[in-house]
Amino acid sequence: MNKIHILDEVTANKIAAGEVIERPAAVVKELVENALDAGAKHINITLKEGGLELIRVVDDGCGMAAEDVPLSLQRHATSKIKSADDLSTIHTLGFRGEALPSIASVSHFRLVTRRSEDPVGTEIIVHGGKTIRLEEAGSPQGTDVKVEKLFYNTPARLKFMKSAAAETARVTDIVQRIAVAWPQVAFTLTVNDKIKLATPGTGKMEDTIAQVLGQQNLRQLIPLHWEGSLLTLRGFVAKPALSRSNRNLQYFYVN
Repeated sequence: MNKIHILDEVTANKIAAGEVIERPAAVVKELVENALDAGAKHINITLKEGGLELIRVVDDGCGMAAEDVPLSLQRHATSKIKSADDLSTIHTLGFRGEALPSIASVSHFRLVTRRSEDPVGTEIIVHGGKTIRLEEAGSPQGTDVKVEKLFYNTPARLKFMKSAAAETARVTDIVQRIAVAWPQVAFTLTVNDKIKLATPGTGKMEDTIAQVLGQQNLRQLIPLHWEGSLLTLRGFVAKPALSRSNRNLQYFYVN
């Protein structure tokens, strides 16, 4: 029987990546949620070849300080909690601090970020978990994350990927679901240089639904609003004419 030993950091990071990052849609979800936690009002997502060639998420959120950039690529490094007590009062979409290092360990990863109070931004480039470059860089306020050659160093994971069209469909579904929940944020999804989704960010859920489901389907929805002593329920329910044989396009959100 083999003796117990500690895995090296590279191997541990790849295992963690397999738990957190199953496919391109998971990368998009993690990066978009980070952008929302940063207070972004505009989030642009770019996709090529289902996300295996390129995923890029650009936001106009608060950005990161220069000293925080390398820390963000360390496992369990997070700005969202400080102790176990904070777990009972989570107000962010992510808090474990595993997303960025997991993504960077299985891709060619580039992050550029700047806060409004900083004169210049910071750029970090990581290939397969190894930092290639960390330096000052010109940047607008916010964060720009580019993920290329996803799973290039984990061929076993690549074997589980579907076609580019199927992976694109998964990403589109994720972005649509997030966009409906955040009507105050303008989302743009560009796939292979063509805009696939663009929401206005007006704060009105109807405006976002019109872009996600189409104006014709929006006209078949009935607004719903109910308030009780413990919870509030709001949204839209479809008229019988819009019934489907499956649960596609059924969106439910808690908190």
